[in-house]
Amino acid sequence: METSERKKRLEIKVLRTIENLRKRNFGAEFFETKEEAIKYFLTKIDKDKSIGYGGSRTLEQIEIIQYLRENNYNLLDRNKDGLTKDQREEIQKKILTCEIFISSSNGISETGEIVNIDLWGNRICPIIYGPKKVFIFAGWNKIEDDLEKTIYRVKNIASVQNAIRFNRNTPCTKSGRCFDCISPERICGTLTIISYCGEKERIEVLFIKEDLGF
Repeated sequence: METSERKKRLEIKVLRTIENLRKRNFGAEFFETKEEAIKYFLTKIDKDKSIGYGGSRTLEQIEIIQYLRENNYNLLDRNKDGLTKDQREEIQKKILTCEIFISSSNGISETGEIVNIDLWGNRICPIIYGPKKVFIFAGWNKIEDDLEKTIYRVKNIASVQNAIRFNRNTPCTKSGRCFDCISPERICGTLTIISYCGEKERIEVLFIKEDLGF
C-alpha cells in the first residue's frame, strides 16, 4: 500500500534529480499521471515525424506505443504483427536515424546520470546518437541516490527481472542477482552512462509519479 510518507520522499528525490539533470544539459519534467506525460509528449512532436522506440516494460504499461499505432503516427513499429526477422531488422536500422526516439531507462541517478544496459545496443545507440530528439519515460522508482547505486540497480534489479521476463537460463534468474556471467542466454552486454547531454535538451526525461517498469 502506497503511503504519504513514501510519496513525499520520492517527490523530493524526483525534484532533486530533475535539478541535477538540467544542470547536465538534459531536459526533465515531472507529471502526476501517465496521461499528463503523454499529453506533454504529443505537444512536442509533429505527427508526420518518424518515431522509433526501444523495448520497454514502462512503455507497455503507459500504453504509448498502442496510442501511436491507433492514431496513425509515423511509427517505425518494430513489433508490428506479421513481420519477418529480416523486416524487423530493417526497421531496427531505420530507428537508428529516426527523428524522434522514445524509451525508458534502466536507472537514473539523483546526481543526474542516465544508465542503461542492452545486449545488442538497438535501444542505447539511438538514445546516445542519431535521432534528433529522445524522450525517456520513467517511473519515480527508477531513481537511485548516486551513480554507484544506479549501476547496481541496473545490473541487479532491472537486468535480473528482464532476464526472468524473457525466461532466460542464466545464473541471475536462479539467484536473483548479477554474476557478470558469460552465459549464451545473457541479455546484458553493453552498459552505458550518459553524464551530460551534448546538445541541450536533446534527451528529455519525463518522470511519472508512479512505479513503472523494472
